[in-house]
Amino acid sequence: MSTRLEVDSSKSFSGSPETFQGVSTGTFTYSSFPSGWKDVASVDPATTSPKPSAVVIKTQDAHGESTKALATFPAVALSQGIYRDISPTNYYNSQADVRIDQFGQTDPTVNVPDPEKPGFLLCGCPIGTEEVADVPMAVGFLALDGKIDPGDAPFVGLMASAETHTWHLVAGTQNVIADLNMGVTIQEGHWYRAQTDFDADKGVLHGVVSDISSGAILADKMLFLKDPKYGAYDPTVDGKLNAEAFFDGEHTLANSHDPSLTQPALAVVDNIDPAKYSAMPVDGGHSMHGHVPTPYDDRSHMIAMMS
Repeated sequence: MSTRLEVDSSKSFSGSPETFQGVSTGTFTYSSFPSGWKDVASVDPATTSPKPSAVVIKTQDAHGESTKALATFPAVALSQGIYRDISPTNYYNSQADVRIDQFGQTDPTVNVPDPEKPGFLLCGCPIGTEEVADVPMAVGFLALDGKIDPGDAPFVGLMASAETHTWHLVAGTQNVIADLNMGVTIQEGHWYRAQTDFDADKGVLHGVVSDISSGAILADKMLFLKDPKYGAYDPTVDGKLNAEAFFDGEHTLANSHDPSLTQPALAVVDNIDPAKYSAMPVDGGHSMHGHVPTPYDDRSHMIAMMS
């Protein structure tokens, strides 16, 4: 059983369920963008992300039957995906089913300290985030200011890493940098449930990764952000988050000078927040199994369109 933090639910956030089943598909335009959500590509006016940066597509569920899910575009960018505004609180809870269809390429030559910008890497990421500089999907919470690209904004939650091909529990905020490798190797084309809790008052970040096909919990870990080794955690700053988000980010690839590195990440998200104030059930949404998309998935048409 996974561990659940004891919290006052009256001061908690857990989003309303989203399965994307009512969204039209096939256009790869904003007409296939889910209502109630915003495009992360709309935040930074200087973004190089396509607009929309993600749309709902037809794909397959565990039983080989057609379903709908959100897919990022096959493009290299600092962020692609969706978010919704929330009010900062003292406790946050988010979960989603995630399938990584393709890891993007990475460039280790820009994943090193920048001699002209102390504390940062050449790709623009803070030192300490080398293993999550390129992320095919993140599940968690952001602090957006309406100017900074979401890929560079303060974040807490779970990230799939293109550097290690494993899940990571991550906090990258104004005062804290913490990255814990969950030790779960990600198989392309396989569905995982990513679940995260964050007790902002206590500075405790909790992550659970489950294998949906077997129902097994693969990892259940916590980060204690008040530990000085992560920085000087301040709940009034580092615990104030205003967006629930599901997005990718490719910092080394976007900042690479190697013309041979062009392969972007591809990911699909479904069954967001299936139960309000959920106790992190192993099977709280549609029962999904590992599945490699077949050629008639909308994904193949999306890739052809962007080629």
